[in-house]
Amino acid sequence: MEIRKAEFLKSAANPSGWPAGNLPEFAFFGRSNAGKSSLINMLVCRKSLVKTGARPGMTRLLNFFRINDAFLLADLPGYGFARRSAAETAAFDRMLADYAGTRAQLRAVFFLMDCRRPPAAPERDSVAYFTELGRDVVLVATKADKLNASARAAASRAFSAFFGVPPERVIFSSARNKTGREALLREIEIRLPSA
Repeated sequence: MEIRKAEFLKSAANPSGWPAGNLPEFAFFGRSNAGKSSLINMLVCRKSLVKTGARPGMTRLLNFFRINDAFLLADLPGYGFARRSAAETAAFDRMLADYAGTRAQLRAVFFLMDCRRPPAAPERDSVAYFTELGRDVVLVATKADKLNASARAAASRAFSAFFGVPPERVIFSSARNKTGREALLREIEIRLPSA
């Protein structure tokens, strides 16, 4: 798939502010420091389409981007880093439930994990949450350039065993050297309406 056009659409927390229409949509979710913004920038070959914060976890809204006038990408707030009050946590949970539970055009959730960090209960719970809502989940291990070949092979086995999926179901990616870009775009392309 060739990315010819990528533009920021809007930021919003509530369903009333989310983009209208029926373009297929793909969400990116994970820990606050998993590299969501960098990965989206790498996918669309734009260095600063998605702003990367100096402090992980500062994104509090859903950020929407229109790609090729054919589909949307949604950058969801990350979890597990920035301190949030009880009220902020409740608002985050409600926003996520509203989005994942009701967004009709959502085709898949790309769940990002730093490949250097062993997956744990929050990752399992997040994948189970989206799966129980009937959402396709694409597992993405980011920052693959930080591992040598043997460490990457070990990480691949660990992710595969943890989630109970074949190793090829976990896409290793790197925003730095574009590892995994074609595989990620293919996951989007197979979920788009046939031309």
